[in-house]
Amino acid sequence: MEKKIAQISDIHFGEKNFSQQLKDNLLNQLKEENPDLIIVSGDLTTNGYIHEYEKASEFVEELKSITDTYTIPGNHDARNVGLIHFERLIGPRKFIHVDKSGGFAIVGLDSSEPDINDGQIGLDQMNWLRKQMEKLPSDLCKIVTFHHHLLPIPQTGRERNILLDSGDLLRVFSECGVDFVLNGHKHVPNVWMIEKMVTINSGTATTRKLRGYTFPSHNQLIIRDNDIQVNLINTETGSKKEMANYSVRVEGEEYVICSYKHLLNNG
Repeated sequence: MEKKIAQISDIHFGEKNFSQQLKDNLLNQLKEENPDLIIVSGDLTTNGYIHEYEKASEFVEELKSITDTYTIPGNHDARNVGLIHFERLIGPRKFIHVDKSGGFAIVGLDSSEPDINDGQIGLDQMNWLRKQMEKLPSDLCKIVTFHHHLLPIPQTGRERNILLDSGDLLRVFSECGVDFVLNGHKHVPNVWMIEKMVTINSGTATTRKLRGYTFPSHNQLIIRDNDIQVNLINTETGSKKEMANYSVRVEGEEYVICSYKHLLNNG
């Protein structure tokens, strides 16, 4: 069994560096790749205004015409009371998706805080996450997504807005057996592994608000019985390169990452 997940982030409707051409490229690339699931890891808008959300809503509907799509908010979406528009035009701010045939489950959380760039998950969401994880079979790959990065990212400058409660969240993830974490926020693709848990960051898919030699991009996860491959797709050119590969198996009744290979070089 093989399943494809497209992870895109930081669309930023309303941003001066937003590119309609990149958006069109992204949609065409997603149609060509034909993923089983699309995850949008936050920042659909720039300032949370209604006219930005209206464009974002049209975009999400285009994504849904390709395949099942889930979206969680980012810090920019929470500006100017923007989360009321998110809930009305986009959908719930957290979600759970279980694919037993594909061998994985994804939980989405809202890490945004109104009108600030900092983020946190909070005790209520952590308790909700624990309850969702308790319901899941232990032999599934467990994936969590939220906007703010859980760990510092190279080549993003001074760390000012990592999750405020990242330590508490890391403990919850460890206790619940989370295998993969998908984030956005800093517009720089990256992969880390800590305590047998992988964090995968997505770049910005549709803007040229870029750092260093990075390029507009999104991520692709290919989940197979014995491995998970992570690809970086250039939204400008459509070129694809492997970021990482993880050997996986079920030991007893537990899903385990056995070994890994990281290939990403941000230059």
